[in-house]
Amino acid sequence: TDKPVPVLAVTGQDLDGVKLESEVFFPAGIKQALTGWRVGFPTLINDREVNLVQGTTANGGTATLCFDVETGLLTRLVRFSDSPVGRVVTRVDYSDYREVVGVKMPFKWTVTWLDGRSTYELTSVQPNVAIDASRFARPAPSAPPRP
Repeated sequence: TDKPVPVLAVTGQDLDGVKLESEVFFPAGIKQALTGWRVGFPTLINDREVNLVQGTTANGGTATLCFDVETGLLTRLVRFSDSPVGRVVTRVDYSDYREVVGVKMPFKWTVTWLDGRSTYELTSVQPNVAIDASRFARPAPSAPPRP
């Protein structure tokens, strides 16, 4: 299970990557999230053929989107960001697509990065539900650990 961490400021290519990961759930803006679009050679992921499309984020990060040839659904997002120790890779694998009011949504995705992996699974999706704005407020700073 994931454990809460202190609130951190996300900037530069890391911020671009987080924004991109959220865009894939609402793909109408994906064309604006990346520039310099390029098409790669088809390849296999889990014995399924995928088409590769690559672009660049506003701060110079690179992202590759892998689309299943048969279904057209996004199978994988791989993004690269620069860090003091070199390029850092974050990979997101999408699966268990289900229809929600006429749109196919991934109900499972696994994020793999430099030092770990997290899997997220949804049990249901309720579109257009009113959510109180206070739910999006920045949390209070965590208390420092006691010695």
